Amino acid sequence: MTEPFYFKRYDIVIGKAENLEELKRELERLRMEDPSAVLYHIKEGHISMWLAATGKKELADVIKPSMSIEETIRVLSRPSKTTKAGQKARNNPGRKTDSRNTSQKRM
Repeated sequence: MTEPFYFKRYDIVIGKAENLEELKRELERLRMEDPSAVLYHIKEGHISMWLAATGKKELADVIKPSMSIEETIRVLSRPSKTTKAGQKARNNPGRKTDSRNTSQKRM
């Protein structure tokens, strides 16, 4: 299990996230309460490193140190391509999805 992400201002913990949804919520909250702390974590690559450690390497690679808080939240809010593909595979195990066959009736 991966450690939570801690938003800190100096030695004080001002936010904590244990998953992607919590990370987005904390970014939303902290952009109003302490934007400089959030920007520090973005610019230093802390958020990207944590995402990579949690297995979200593709998403981590998209977060750049030059991004604003809003851009970072937008990137984290995009639907994941790997998540969609994984859901299709789980919903139809052993079956390929072909959009051309959607109009045919199943027997």
